[in-house]
Amino acid sequence: MCQGGELRRVRSKLVFPGARITSDQCLWMEQDSTIVIADLHIGLESALEADGVHIPRIQTESMKESLLRILDRYQPERVIILGDLKHEFSRNVGQELAEVTSVLSLLKQSAEVSVAKGNHDNYLSAIAFRLGIDVQDSFRIGGISMMHGHLDSDERPLVIGHEHPSVRVFDEVGAYLKLPCFLHLEEERILVLPAFSPLASGTDFTMKLEDKAMSPVLAKADITSAKVYACTEIGLMPLGPLSALGRPKPHWL
Repeated sequence: MCQGGELRRVRSKLVFPGARITSDQCLWMEQDSTIVIADLHIGLESALEADGVHIPRIQTESMKESLLRILDRYQPERVIILGDLKHEFSRNVGQELAEVTSVLSLLKQSAEVSVAKGNHDNYLSAIAFRLGIDVQDSFRIGGISMMHGHLDSDERPLVIGHEHPSVRVFDEVGAYLKLPCFLHLEEERILVLPAFSPLASGTDFTMKLEDKAMSPVLAKADITSAKVYACTEIGLMPLGPLSALGRPKPHWL
């Protein structure tokens, strides 16, 4: 299933000096021995249950398995989480509190952990303080600024989350796969990370581009020029500029 012929896949791609995006849905800065991820939304299942949607509580265990693979593969000295570590805006509810503590404790066993505060993280500082974890609005590592993305910034290069970007990859008859992706705005020197949460619904950037940017950083940028790298189990899928994507017209029409 592809657009425009066969697509090659790669394990990682250099986007800034010393910084590579990977099919593990993280940014790897080898020289600084740092992994960067975004948007875990721990506790999302509880929020869905409150709205009458009941699903198995498997997200946190799934993310912990993915984090263990990342820690084993890259052996980082530092892990930075770019916001929305927790999902509930207003309080630290019981199940969410336990799961946030569990994930942060897991990471702390292998690396220094820092969190850039997201718009969902109003009550995160109380948890982080007990674990000795640094929470700030932004960080600058290896000459690259990093923040969640719900606030504006003129710092460049800049890495953000917040948007949960995804794209649809169509075949010739209109069937598609929806995949989380990185968005790399080369001229503006901005990188948007996919949500690390397997449940956080990805914002489909192949449809209605002008309506999709939540971040004030992207609101000022030409998002259609962003290069798209979809994340798959067998590697990154380079899809070219966002402007070239969309629902294709089947060849038999």
